Amino acid sequence: MSNQAQIDALEHLLLSVIKSSKVSIEAYEIFENAQSSIMGSNGPGGPTQKTAAVEYLKHLRILLE
Repeated sequence: MSNQAQIDALEHLLLSVIKSSKVSIEAYEIFENAQSSIMGSNGPGGPTQKTAAVEYLKHLRILLE
């Protein structure tokens, strides 16, 4: 299985969990927390990679609307 197939599967799993979740945390908070984590010191690589990751989060959020 390719890395891209694994990423695609995890993306769809995450979106399905958020869409069907009965928890009180709103999707907005989930994405804000993820963005903070990416931009923090534990996030991926340098500024360019962090910015790209945050932009992708925005894309995923749009898919939930």
